[in-house]
Amino acid sequence: MKEENKKLLILHLLMILLEIMGLITTINIIHSVDFQYYTEDSNILMLIVSLIFVYFLVFNKEIPKWLEILNHMAVLGLTVTFTVVILVLAPMYRFNYSWLLFKDAMLYYHTLCPILAMITYVFFTKTNIEKKYIPHTMIFTIIYSIILIILNICQVVEGPYPFLMVRKQPIITSIFWIILIEGGTLLLSYSLLKLKLLRKENYK
Repeated sequence: MKEENKKLLILHLLMILLEIMGLITTINIIHSVDFQYYTEDSNILMLIVSLIFVYFLVFNKEIPKWLEILNHMAVLGLTVTFTVVILVLAPMYRFNYSWLLFKDAMLYYHTLCPILAMITYVFFTKTNIEKKYIPHTMIFTIIYSIILIILNICQVVEGPYPFLMVRKQPIITSIFWIILIEGGTLLLSYSLLKLKLLRKENYK
């Protein structure tokens, strides 16, 4: 195995360990996995992607395009999670960063895993997607948003995030949040790819 692949393997194994620790912490507290949270879903997606990556790395298989896209999608999900916590949720919760970033499973889901995912993707993952695949990386966030908005409208769930409570806010406010979140996600997706390409150019 190439040295660069060994480093990538170690990072993905570390990601798996951290994700499992976060999952165990969550289950110990609420005795279940709450799929209505984007944080929970994006971290589970990252766990699955890391497991697949480990398989391909261990058996020295070439990383297929679908896995490159899925990997970017998972890293994007954690980047969105981290960004929303820092810029959106923190102000809503009186800037209680110590709670949002370090309390129980949030230490893993909001902080350690997103940071590790971004570092691994930008600095250690050699493969990258083309710009034409950026819209594909939005699929996870778009599907989540559609499902949760429908569930909120049907009163099946409430939130779980303040900006998803469409029945408790004006339509224009909901539209604003949808544009902000989806537009911000698209911008973050491009930014991740741009940082990665810049890193590769500097490396050369």
